[in-house]
Amino acid sequence: MKRSGAAPDRTVLLPSSFAWNADARMVSDAMSLVPTLPWQIAADHVNDCVTTDHRPENVRVLILPAYVLDAVWTCHAALIQAAAGDDDRAHQVRVLPDYLDAVHGADLQGLIDALERVLAVFSLDLPAARRFVSHLALGLGTSPEKRAALDEVLTAWQRAGVTC
Repeated sequence: MKRSGAAPDRTVLLPSSFAWNADARMVSDAMSLVPTLPWQIAADHVNDCVTTDHRPENVRVLILPAYVLDAVWTCHAALIQAAAGDDDRAHQVRVLPDYLDAVHGADLQGLIDALERVLAVFSLDLPAARRFVSHLALGLGTSPEKRAALDEVLTAWQRAGVTC
């Protein structure tokens, strides 16, 4: 049953590449260090996006609950504010810079950039993505329409800086 006024869950296509997995892993690892609920929700679900299958033709489908997307956007806003020097937000994420540097060789801006690539994937809403998912769900096999839909998705990801 759908709640009135609530955003619907999203069907999300996920890339299968080393770069995508590195972004998702770093974002998930960093978010898991902040103990508040939105960060934990975001960390758990972003972690579900990491794969060991790195063939670019193998996109995966994930049903992303609307509350998860909201949590990820909340984390993004907090990181942006912390990077801008907001003391309240900086206090919340104070452990992240040392962790990012030691574990991922990144800084707070690198985390924000990776998170923005994750959000680009999570927020992608193209008719081509819906066509591609329909082909997958219906088991229609390979067709020029399915390939064209995938190419549109890959192009949109590349424009957003997502390596696929």
